[in-house]
Parts: sequence; structure tokens; C-alpha cells
Amino acid sequence: LTLAPTSDTIADERRTHPLTLCVVTLPGPDGQPALPGRFVREGETIETTVEALLETKLGYRASRLPALHPLGVYDAPGRDPRGWTMSVAHATALPRGTAEQLAPGVRLLPVAGPADRGLRVTDEGLAYDHDEMVTTAVRRMRRRYERRPDPDGLLTPPFTLRQLRETHEAVLDAGLQPDTFARRMREGLAPARDRDGRDLLTSAGVGRPAQLFHRVQTASTEPLSLPRSHP
Repeated sequence: LTLAPTSDTIADERRTHPLTLCVVTLPGPDGQPALPGRFVREGETIETTVEALLETKLGYRASRLPALHPLGVYDAPGRDPRGWTMSVAHATALPRGTAEQLAPGVRLLPVAGPADRGLRVTDEGLAYDHDEMVTTAVRRMRRRYERRPDPDGLLTPPFTLRQLRETHEAVLDAGLQPDTFARRMREGLAPARDRDGRDLLTSAGVGRPAQLFHRVQTASTEPLSLPRSHP
């Protein structure tokens, strides 16, 4: 999963968020989109397999492997018409801006709507049982984003509170109350400072420069749901 500008991913005037959460796909059977995958070879771990997959299939070389979130084992006998294959699915987040680095043929499918069990979160269906995997990944990701600031690292620090809120709005597919959001997130943030200990601000532009932050590790005790804004 990654973020992309809404204008680049979806033509829908109802979408008011500047960013959209997207799932990264590759062409599957008959051109139908599918999640990138790879067999785990002898002597490999899941981590080394994912690292190789990102580089060879997506053209993405990370300085550090993104965190992996296990989704489950998918082993229905008829899940793959090519033959019996069991999949161990994981979710991971690629930082905003990754789309510009991905290999030709990679497609970003916008994610929207409820991620309840049995529902599809992309307009276009994926091959095999990959819709189920994506829905599970999005549902669990949204739970994480209700509690802590950008826990999956979609934003590269330092960032402003507005950039952070726009990221959470894209993941949650909902508008959020700016003041309440900032208050709830601050316990997981620390001001970004220069070598002399001065707070870093955005460069001068339109309006007042905004303060920059980075994430810190905290265990949130807040309720699960962030307050939504009303149209």
C-alpha cells in the first residue's frame, strides 16, 4: 500500500482529499491486476523474499525493508486455477512518492469505502483471492492509523501536522477534525530541530511557516476512533 495524489489516481469530483491510499499491483492472468508475489526459495526467509520481490518485480530498492504485517495463510484448493498453491500474505507500506520510482507495468489501484469482511475496496477486482487480502490489509491498517501518528511510515519525516492529517485522512477515507487530530497525535510526535536545538519550520511560502515533527514510539491509550469532520 502507498499514497499517491488523488488527481493522479482517480477522476471523481466527490473525492476531496488531496491524497489517496492505493494498492500496488502487477498484471495478472489475462491482464487482470494482481498483488506482487514470489515463491520463497530454499535458504530464504520471508524478509529476503520480500526484499527481492520489491527490487525485481516493482523496481523499488529500499535502504531499509519496510515493516511487514502478516495477513494470514490462504490455502483454498481452488484459489489458483494454475494449480494448488498456498500463499502467506503480508502487508507493507511504501512511502509517499514511491509511485514515481516503480517499474513500468506497475499499477496503483485507489482504495475507498468500508473494509468490512466480504467487501472489495478497489473498483477493479483483483485476480485469485487477492481482493480478500487487500481488504484485510486495509482494515488492519486503518485500525493502526486510528491510534498513532503514521505508524506504517507513509510519510518521510520531518512533516507538518497538516501533512500528517492528510495522510490519516487518505488511509481512513474520511475527513478529520484538525484541532482534535493534532491534540490526539501530539503524544506520538516530537519537534524536529536543527543542530543548534532550534525548531525546524517549513520554508517561507504562502501563510505562516508551519512547525515540523517526527514520530516517537508511544503506546496510545486513546479510544480507537479519531473524531471525523462533517461536510
